[in-house]
Amino acid sequence: MSIARLRLRQPARTDLRRLVFGAWLEIASSLAATSAGEAQDLDAWRQQALDLMNKDRQSQDRSVLTLGDDLNAAAQSHAEDMLARNYYSHTSPDGDDVQDRYRDAGGSRWELVEENIARCAGCRPPITPETLERLETGWMNSPHHRENILREGIARFGYGIVLDPQQGLYAVQTFAGPGTPRGPQDEAPTILAQDDVATRAATVINRARSEEGVAAVEANAALVAAARSLLPDPDADDPSLEFQQSLLEAIPAEQRSRWRSVGVVSAACGGCGTEPTLADLRAFRRQWMNDPQYRQRLLDPAVTDVGFALQANGTGRKIAVLVLASAR
Repeated sequence: MSIARLRLRQPARTDLRRLVFGAWLEIASSLAATSAGEAQDLDAWRQQALDLMNKDRQSQDRSVLTLGDDLNAAAQSHAEDMLARNYYSHTSPDGDDVQDRYRDAGGSRWELVEENIARCAGCRPPITPETLERLETGWMNSPHHRENILREGIARFGYGIVLDPQQGLYAVQTFAGPGTPRGPQDEAPTILAQDDVATRAATVINRARSEEGVAAVEANAALVAAARSLLPDPDADDPSLEFQQSLLEAIPAEQRSRWRSVGVVSAACGGCGTEPTLADLRAFRRQWMNDPQYRQRLLDPAVTDVGFALQANGTGRKIAVLVLASAR
């Protein structure tokens, strides 16, 4: 029996260009982010930033976002860190990126996370409503940042901003959500009912086997049940597919003698939507086919039957388990 470790696909992130705004803000006073008054101001700025961003989303028929404490914390920590260490990048001098900051603030590793940043070296305090309006306009006028603001599959928003009398302004937008199904974004995804997933998966696998001149496999109900039993708790934040249960024990006793050998492969993705889709099956097949060891298992001529299970837990995480068996 072959036991495979969970292979993770990290949520895809757009490679964003830096956005530097000119010294267009005529402002004069100081920001002290630690005072009670400034903390209240930060809450007000975040609400205004949320309203501005949602107005832009609604103008393009996108759903509105809500503020997330974890995203606010990630955004503010990055703005303050860039100011304190005098750099301007999505990646810190320590190598941390937006996903690291989001997870440090309590966010999920499985969500799609995006970030916009802005800097105005010549800006001087105070922060005003016009400051936030010009930041939002600047981001919307930049194609890569506009793409993040209008992205499908995000649900929550965070905002961070600092303004130093000498070093100027740093602002950060963060976004998170379950993402969208993999596959062409200009096509409506084909959502699959759970009862159809295994049969469609066998068809997808057989297409790869046919291209290599290998005989087709069939979806087997007992193997499907075994695959489903190996899926982790959907609420587990860090699931493991280093199976504690014997694969053969997952197969009904009356079925075990039917198989000469049984094996399993698995895979996961994050930020890839909330519903099982046909594109998921193709993407998982592609992942396995790109791995020499897994490719050999999928194309093994001795394999006659398969069982497949796909778990989509609604937060962007999807886990696939494929059981492969050779009949006696």
